[in-house]
Amino acid sequence: MKFPLRLTLDLGRQRFFRAGYHGSGGAAILHLPAAWLPALHENGFKHSSHAHTAADSVRTAAKAKVPVLWIGGSEPLDHAEVGRVAFALNARRRNVFVHTDGQRLRQRIHEFRPDARLFLTVELAGREAFHDRVTGKPGAFRRAMEGIRAAKLSGFYVCAHVSVTEATEPCETGELFELLDRYDVDGYIVSSGGRRQADSTAAYREKLAELRGFVRCSRWENFSRLLESSYTARAVKEDISSAAPSLPAQVETETVEETA
Repeated sequence: MKFPLRLTLDLGRQRFFRAGYHGSGGAAILHLPAAWLPALHENGFKHSSHAHTAADSVRTAAKAKVPVLWIGGSEPLDHAEVGRVAFALNARRRNVFVHTDGQRLRQRIHEFRPDARLFLTVELAGREAFHDRVTGKPGAFRRAMEGIRAAKLSGFYVCAHVSVTEATEPCETGELFELLDRYDVDGYIVSSGGRRQADSTAAYREKLAELRGFVRCSRWENFSRLLESSYTARAVKEDISSAAPSLPAQVETETVEETA
């Protein structure tokens, strides 16, 4: 398992310029809510009240001087334009992580284009029995693995993400990563998944640190920390923002500068 060179260079460049001009590393990851994307009509979804289009999402995200865009929140594959948005952002030299439960990845993989800056990131809680029990969806693990296999065969970078909760079992995570090694998964990410952890216990923080150690790659461990920091920064901005509810606070406050 190797950390992609291009992602390494983009993150390093971001740290260099932010430190040079502002005296700090700055944010490396910006969250682009999947809810901003047009939904699939056949699933009964409706457009949001502010009628934010996929083109709006691309324009807004492209303004952010960050190397990584994380498309998540609600399920990205419930939205018709996610493949086009990912392609457009990759064309603007943004690293894009599409955070999905993987249930429809095999069926929709043809809508994406392999790119060195695109990372299809599948949420997994553990091995099959544990994952299906946690999600409450029999067969969920099998469908996610079918999506991973299809993505790898199609030439995509694939990552696994584990959202740590009180129910997360370290042995399940360790054995999950060993299993995924057989499928040539490119990276492992461990975080809180954006859950509010302001009052998290010392035991939770210890578990988070322990599970990151299972990643066995210092750069993916560091990426997990960057993702966690982005969730923390987003929560702080949401607490202090007076923005309208239709505009997520982290996007409104971080995308006001035009790309150089």
